[in-house]
Amino acid sequence: MSLSLTFQHLGQLDQHCKKCWPEEACALLVGTSKNDEDRIVNRIVLSDNIAKDKTRFFEIDPDVRIKLERQLRNVDENIVGVFHSHPGGPAKPSNADEDMVIETQFLWLIAATTVLGIEDIAAFDFSNKEKFERVPLIKLGG
Repeated sequence: MSLSLTFQHLGQLDQHCKKCWPEEACALLVGTSKNDEDRIVNRIVLSDNIAKDKTRFFEIDPDVRIKLERQLRNVDENIVGVFHSHPGGPAKPSNADEDMVIETQFLWLIAATTVLGIEDIAAFDFSNKEKFERVPLIKLGG
């Protein structure tokens, strides 16, 4: 299993993280699955973080999610993952992240950020329903 996205996608996420600092940034990853395992991101859908404590948690705006799901009806794309940042923290899942997993089919993309943007970024899978496992993050040109 792997997650692929472009340098343009990474730039978009970097800008979003800078805008949201010192709060957690969040977004949905839209794309396709290859071999029912590898996920390829085609586009990023940014969301406001509506969590009560935005410096420690993230919550995707349900209006963004519902609108996106309507757009994805009858097309060959779907939500393949979720992104969020850890301002001043590591690019790995926290205990709070593990506690909030609902949709185990999503890959998680997590960025360590500073006021200057993304310092580190990594992808994780929770499909075994026990713990996050790091998966390869493939950065494509474009």
